[in-house]
Amino acid sequence: MATRELAERFMAAMAANDASAYSAVLSEDAGLRYYGAEAGEVHHPRWRVIERLQAEWSAWSDPCLETLTITAAPERAVVEFRLQAPHPESGRLADYNRVVVLTAGGVQVEMIDLYATAAVPSAPRGDWVAPATLRETEIDEVIERARFAFDVRAIRPHEIRARLGLREFEGGNDGAHPASNGLSATRWTEAEADAKIEAILERYRAKQAGFNWWVGPGDTPADLGERLVRHGLALAGAASKMVKVGLDDLDLIPVNRRLEIERFDATDEAALDAALSIMAVGFSWPPEQIARARSNAIAEAHNPLIRKQELNYLARLDGRTVGTGRLILRGGVAYLGGATTLPEFRSQHVYSTLLRRRLEAARERGYQLAVIDAEPMSRRVVVRYGFVERGATKIYGWMPAMDLDVIRSLVPQD
Repeated sequence: MATRELAERFMAAMAANDASAYSAVLSEDAGLRYYGAEAGEVHHPRWRVIERLQAEWSAWSDPCLETLTITAAPERAVVEFRLQAPHPESGRLADYNRVVVLTAGGVQVEMIDLYATAAVPSAPRGDWVAPATLRETEIDEVIERARFAFDVRAIRPHEIRARLGLREFEGGNDGAHPASNGLSATRWTEAEADAKIEAILERYRAKQAGFNWWVGPGDTPADLGERLVRHGLALAGAASKMVKVGLDDLDLIPVNRRLEIERFDATDEAALDAALSIMAVGFSWPPEQIARARSNAIAEAHNPLIRKQELNYLARLDGRTVGTGRLILRGGVAYLGGATTLPEFRSQHVYSTLLRRRLEAARERGYQLAVIDAEPMSRRVVVRYGFVERGATKIYGWMPAMDLDVIRSLVPQD
């Protein structure tokens, strides 16, 4: 039997978690060498191997197995796969990325070398879209999962360094501006928090890079924000998580009929530059931040998945670009962000027109749950149109030479 077919039968047995299917594919003398994230294990013979494999699978609730690649040689096959299931302790949807090396002995597997990584946050994949009929208790859970719907196997950012785990997220491009790098989703104990904060500061001091830190209602320890200030970070402000469930009443959002709303992607460099120039004003981005954003957008523009999931808009008034906004469709949720209007064109329904156009685009694609991490000015607008606040996130900033004006620019107030 070809090793590829043997690998496929082994993966089918794992997906079914079926002892008889395992017995058919494993030799009586089969062994398992398990290289876990925290410890290694050895199991032998076949009945102990099957017992170990089934025990892990049974610990998960409704696991889903996805075979990614199979590489076969005459006596050995390598399978890359991942499991998706709620984490047994936290309940958060997680990915377990794995590699298994199967050594064949005749028509059965004689040795399994299974390499297991630590769990990372996950989200529904594919075309799943959150319905408008979500129970109240489900809304925050769906939104939290959607935050981690970014699948690096499908979308590889042009320039990024990231660390993603069930207890923290850290990522960025090592730029000097505090908007270049970010931390969030912190789940630490009181005993370890201060040492971890200081270790992160040491890394950024060494790189001469700045960062921002989002502290939400579910982050721990409960006094994380106060600890960050004690370690030298400054509070920039707060963003409200504004949520709209159901997108059937968009006619209530006013529009400026004189505005032309144009969807673009970064293959149109003139449109990209127009949008970036508006964002530079609205978000106080320095030239180096604009240059990085431009480079990344152009490099990623040819990825078909990015083009499908990330929609960018420009608003033009009498031929002049006056506003911009972004829509991200990922993890079943429509995220709205990056929206800003040139100051001299405010109070002309530029923001609300962009808001309605993006919500209409989401609705056309079947989306019924929209989310904005709204700064104070945006919150004052969207609350009029059916968005409800579901918690606030405090945003802190740090840079090698602390400049409070730069830190405060992370959260525009008006």
